[in-house]
Amino acid sequence: MQTLLDNHTKEHILLSMDQTIENGKDGGFSVYEFGEYPESSVLAGQTCKRFVDNFDSVEEAQASYPSAELGYRDAHNHFDHLPDESDY
Repeated sequence: MQTLLDNHTKEHILLSMDQTIENGKDGGFSVYEFGEYPESSVLAGQTCKRFVDNFDSVEEAQASYPSAELGYRDAHNHFDHLPDESDY
């Protein structure tokens, strides 16, 4: 299992290794991994979507990440639990 370092809390977030191959924002195909934000995060319990790699073709992406699902997946993060006022 891989981890992602939370730059704010310096805690490691465990990633579940669910992966997708999606159309890249700047062309090509992007690979993303999904996990869950830790309790110390303002997004605690919500899905963490992290960019992993980019490829010129879907075939290259599938060869490097054969278990990844092909298609877009939204993290569905919500922010309605956060206050409207600024921190400063």
